[in-house]
Amino acid sequence: MNSSLAYVSPTKFAADAEDILYQGNRTITFAIKKDGAKILEETYTPDADAMIRIRGIADVLSQSLYGSLGMSRQPSALGVFSLWVNGARVSAEQTILSSRMKNPRDPGGDKVVMGVAAERCATPYYPFYVTVYGEVAVTLHAPSGTPLATVTVGEESQVYTLNADPGGLFDGTNVARAAYMTVGDELKVWLVPLACADSVQVRFLNRYDVMESLTAAWMEEKPSTKDDVSVMGGMRTRFDVRSSTEYTLASGPLRFDDEYDTWQDLLTSRKAQVYWRGQWVDIIVTKSNYTRRRRAFHGSQVEVSFQTANPNMTL
Repeated sequence: MNSSLAYVSPTKFAADAEDILYQGNRTITFAIKKDGAKILEETYTPDADAMIRIRGIADVLSQSLYGSLGMSRQPSALGVFSLWVNGARVSAEQTILSSRMKNPRDPGGDKVVMGVAAERCATPYYPFYVTVYGEVAVTLHAPSGTPLATVTVGEESQVYTLNADPGGLFDGTNVARAAYMTVGDELKVWLVPLACADSVQVRFLNRYDVMESLTAAWMEEKPSTKDDVSVMGGMRTRFDVRSSTEYTLASGPLRFDDEYDTWQDLLTSRKAQVYWRGQWVDIIVTKSNYTRRRRAFHGSQVEVSFQTANPNMTL
């Protein structure tokens, strides 16, 4: 039997968990515990070759872990898991972090910056949300690559979401001299000016089910309504009027291929919000129109359409 949790999840992310193979000629009761509480218990019978394959471990782990659209520590985004067979623990306890999908850029599951991209853009003095695992160094760099200043963010052995806006993390003098900043050894963030006064901030739960953000260059609106019409008292009456207005976020020209991947995460997100008139509004992403030139990426752009989660709300 190969039953160590290191085999169940060769990395520390839930989506990377593999099937378990168990060899034996007797029926077993298999269980998974999270933080000491049982979250799964099933009975398995061996096949003709005296083998049992326990499938769907990644789904179980992923569904038991989740992040939130908020800053600071996210205790529900990680848990301590162990495997049990016939009431006896058969694995060491291991900390697993939330994720719904694998990250093709991280086959070893070693990331501490919980986002798909390795290169992004940010505007100083404008929100830029990042989620990290453990304590991570954020460093501001001059155009030559010379470090200008460094701060440490996050908490040891915890998942932590922060606003990594360089204007808030560093003093204005260093920000004015900087060309980019690095978050750990995994994320390089180029500092660019705000391209348009009509830009819209978006935050969402990414493939790791923790918060990440994007800045759309502008937003378009296509007003429409849905209703029912009936004859009441001899008069045609319109009732149950609901807004079905569709909005479209435009990325503007993308600078890096990684930005495209982050927008793709928004498309598959289970929860997203836009910042509108001083508050975060829940949205439902409905479709996208991606134009991606793989041979000459310059000029590629993204459009994502959405409706408000409340059908009676218009932005």
